[in-house]
Amino acid sequence: MSATASLPSQDAGTTTSSIRPEGPFSLGATRSSVMRWAPVARYGHDDGPLVLGAIADDDLAPLAITAAQERPDGPVTVTTTGTGSPERALAQAARILSLDHSGAGLAGVAERDPAVGRVLAAHPGRRPILFPSVYEAAAWAVISPRIGKARAATVTRRLAAEHGTRLGGVGCFPTPEALLRLDVVPGLPEEKVRRLHGVARATLDGELDVDRLRDLGPQGARASLRRVRGIGEFWGSGIWLRACGVVDEWPDEPLATAALARLHGRDPADYTDPTVLAAATAPLAPYRMWIAFLLRMANA
Repeated sequence: MSATASLPSQDAGTTTSSIRPEGPFSLGATRSSVMRWAPVARYGHDDGPLVLGAIADDDLAPLAITAAQERPDGPVTVTTTGTGSPERALAQAARILSLDHSGAGLAGVAERDPAVGRVLAAHPGRRPILFPSVYEAAAWAVISPRIGKARAATVTRRLAAEHGTRLGGVGCFPTPEALLRLDVVPGLPEEKVRRLHGVARATLDGELDVDRLRDLGPQGARASLRRVRGIGEFWGSGIWLRACGVVDEWPDEPLATAALARLHGRDPADYTDPTVLAAATAPLAPYRMWIAFLLRMANA
C-alpha cells in the first residue's frame, strides 16, 4: 500500500454553528466513548475540541467536524469543513454525536426504571457516538469480521492515512472512488477487498444513503443493507442502529440484554424470551437504543 493520500479540495468551505442540546449532553463523555470504540478510536484524545473525519452524506467527499463544549449540557459549537452543503454537514455532525434528538425524556425513563436511572445518574450526558457515515459503517462491517477490532482499526487507520484526505487537521477515510482504485489492501484477503469495492459501488449508487435507509424503516433498511456483498444479518442490523441515528429500538445484542437483566436482578437467560424482554424494555422508550449503548459502555 503506497502513500497516495489525496489532497484537500481547494473549494472546501468552513462553517461554524451552535447546537443547543435538549436534555443532558456531555461532549466529555462522548470523547470517552470515542476513545473506547474501535471504529472511531483514532479520533480520540484527552482534551481540546473533538475532531472527527467523515465522508459527507451529500457529496460523498471528505468532511471534517470539530465540536467543542464549555460545560456539560451547554451549547455545542460545531465547525464543519467540506465541499457539500453546510446544512447537511451540520445535520450529519448532529447525528454522529446523537444531538439530532431530544434527550429531555430521559428523566422519565429514570423514574419508570430506577435501576436504569442510577446508571444514567452515574454517566450524565453520555449519548451514543455513531459511525461517521453509513458508508464507513459498511466498510467496517466487511473489514472487521474474523480479524478482531484492533487489527480492523489498524487497517482503517492505514487506509485513511495512505488513501484518504487530510482535511481540517484530521484524516478522513478514503472516498468510494478512492477505494475502488485499490486492488490490494495489506492485511485483508482478496475477498474482503472485493467486498469493500461492493460497499463503494453501493454507496455511489445511492443504496447506502442515510435518508433512503431511514425511509425504508427498520426491516426494509436491514434487508437493503444485506444485499451488499459481505453484509449479513448481524451487520445489517448494526449499521442500521449505529449509523442511521436510531434512538428507540432495543438491539438484538446479548451483552446489552444481559447487562439489563443483571441490573434488574434477573438471570440473563430470562431475557432471551422476547415477551419478557419486551416488557423489560418498554419503560425505556423512547430511548431503548440509547440505554442499550449506555449499558454496554458502563459494563465495558
